[in-house]
Amino acid sequence: MPTADAIALLASQDPRERIAEVLEQEKLSFNSFDGAEALLARAPRRSPSLIVLWVQDTASGLLGCIEPLTQRFAQAPIVVVCPSIERWDVRAALTAGAAGVVLADNLDQGLVPCLQAVQNGQICVPREQWRQIEPPVLSAREKQILGLVVMGYMNGQIAEQLFVAESTVKSHLSSAFGKLGVRSRNEAVNLILDPERGLGMGILALGGEPVESTPTTAQ
Repeated sequence: MPTADAIALLASQDPRERIAEVLEQEKLSFNSFDGAEALLARAPRRSPSLIVLWVQDTASGLLGCIEPLTQRFAQAPIVVVCPSIERWDVRAALTAGAAGVVLADNLDQGLVPCLQAVQNGQICVPREQWRQIEPPVLSAREKQILGLVVMGYMNGQIAEQLFVAESTVKSHLSSAFGKLGVRSRNEAVNLILDPERGLGMGILALGGEPVESTPTTAQ
């Protein structure tokens, strides 16, 4: 791993001490900062070789934490260290510009290998989240039905709109939920509409076809 420029460790006191201990054990050079704003405010003349960023709550705005760093230090891979991370927050981190994710419980074994991987141009995430690196592959009908779900249609209305049985709608939704890693309509809608989860602006990011937005009224 290159040592010309020190690693930038961005973390509050308690996690900083633990991460620093791992780096010191490997005799890696690093500079500590209280967070991303502290590094950006310092305006170092040379970009760090790597950035290790502690994120306490990955659900509350990964984009805002990572994007300013990628814009300022484009050549420095960013590794996010966090207590836990939901399936699609991994995609949010990668979309924002992170190159790696390490869980706090795996810090001793996982941090240095992750740093080595991203330094060599690889993406490194926890094994159980590897499927989230790429967008889900949904069928055309699944995309269409999800589009109607986002618009607020219920299963019966979707069945009328698409001239299919309600059981068919339920089957497609069950399949789509499994691919998205969600368990309910609300979770699916929140995922699709959240720009920080890596699926973009609404159902269009899934390649959904334009559909009629006026529900069919029962006669």
